[in-house]
Amino acid sequence: MNNFEYKEDYDFFLNKLAKNNIPIFKKEYYKMFDFRDSKIKREEFDKIRNDIFKKLVYKYGEKCQLNIHKDCSKEKIFDVDHYIPLSTNELNKIIRGMKPKNGKKVPAQSFGSNDISNLRIACKRCNAFKKHKII
Repeated sequence: MNNFEYKEDYDFFLNKLAKNNIPIFKKEYYKMFDFRDSKIKREEFDKIRNDIFKKLVYKYGEKCQLNIHKDCSKEKIFDVDHYIPLSTNELNKIIRGMKPKNGKKVPAQSFGSNDISNLRIACKRCNAFKKHKII
């Protein structure tokens, strides 16, 4: 996984994803990352969203896999969510302490992929609550 721009970003995801404190980036996580421009990934996702949703519902049922909002699944409206967001500015804020300049947002980085391993079913509430955050 040498496509990370910063080593500390790699370390951040390693700590988030690695199980049992094993100090390696497991192969099963490779497909969850795609460092291409997020606009390209969003266009690709829009074309596969419906098919992916059907596959996830078939595999997991029509229920929220995030379960992070107090009103989870209250409205029974579901969508596909990227576990690792296509792009986020979270690491630039958290790790590098970047602040917005002149009313603009902190720059975002491209991380997540459209691979089914990085996709989850999320209810409307949890998806809106999560936004581009890394949970």
